[in-house]
Amino acid sequence: MKLVTFKRGDNAQIGLAAADGTLVSLLDAYTLAGIDTQCVPLDMMDIISRYAELEPELARAAASIEKPGVERLPTSDVHWLPPLGNPSKILGVAINDAGVSALASSHPQNPPFFIKVPSALTGHQQPIVIRPDYGLTHPEGELAVVIGRRCKLVKPEDALKMVFGYTILNDVTSVTLKSEDTYTFSRPDIDPPPPGFEHGAMQLAYHARSKNTDTFGPVGPWIVTKDEIANPNALTVKVFMGDEECTTDNTGSLRFTVEEVVSWASRYFTLEPGDIIHMGAAVKGKKYGLRDLDFQSLDGPCSVEISGIGRLSNPIKRIDLAGKPVSAQPRKVLKASWPPRDA
Repeated sequence: MKLVTFKRGDNAQIGLAAADGTLVSLLDAYTLAGIDTQCVPLDMMDIISRYAELEPELARAAASIEKPGVERLPTSDVHWLPPLGNPSKILGVAINDAGVSALASSHPQNPPFFIKVPSALTGHQQPIVIRPDYGLTHPEGELAVVIGRRCKLVKPEDALKMVFGYTILNDVTSVTLKSEDTYTFSRPDIDPPPPGFEHGAMQLAYHARSKNTDTFGPVGPWIVTKDEIANPNALTVKVFMGDEECTTDNTGSLRFTVEEVVSWASRYFTLEPGDIIHMGAAVKGKKYGLRDLDFQSLDGPCSVEISGIGRLSNPIKRIDLAGKPVSAQPRKVLKASWPPRDA
């Protein structure tokens, strides 16, 4: 089933998405299914935390909204919210694309993580806000795993048992802000170099601004429960700017699988219900590499489509520090994009 959080008027509601993408509030779905509305879960976290108990009635409610004649909400009538607005933690996997990782002179042997803060999250159809000082800013379409059970030290073979479902996260990234927050050390006089220094050189990049600025975490449009995804490691991932398909790849191209990532994360972090782990961008370019898709010069919407889940779409809103609209910059043709283009 597809579980969604939206606002209609002043009220935030949880709901179900029908097969055609229209919505029904969970309260109305329970009524349609003849379930006591006193039993309606409070919010998405309540559903995730009690899913084993709630699953039978949620399944009945989901079936009821597909019946002929049921009045459903068109998506234009709602304000989309992040399906889960305040997880205890959001972990991102850095450079998980196997092809990109292979270009590195050295790379980690296990999944490297960074933190994305909940305040960066925004919902489907909500604008990605871009200011001139953000510089080159591009999308990264990623599968996001929603944890369903509190867990620690999980074996890879047990990892999917800890998963509640899957959603889409656009890990918007400012290359310029990342570059501004990078230290480069070069000490060829160090002999031998200390552990972690290759030939006395090291580059340290900090992602607090480059990946956590407000609206840099579009997520949604809904959470798909894990029973609907047979293999999360074999999903097609596409990124669009407007109607143009810009990158196409598959989660099978990722270096570390969902099972490996969840297991490795649980070795160091206690994973809680509702935690989100986004798997890294599968970024095989077609005509474009990611850095060709600069929000400073391209109009949206920017959309990420993942097979079995759906399509997350967000307009681009360029403003200055005073909140006034800013015109698009001339599009730059990069001599060498990143990742390298296919064509």
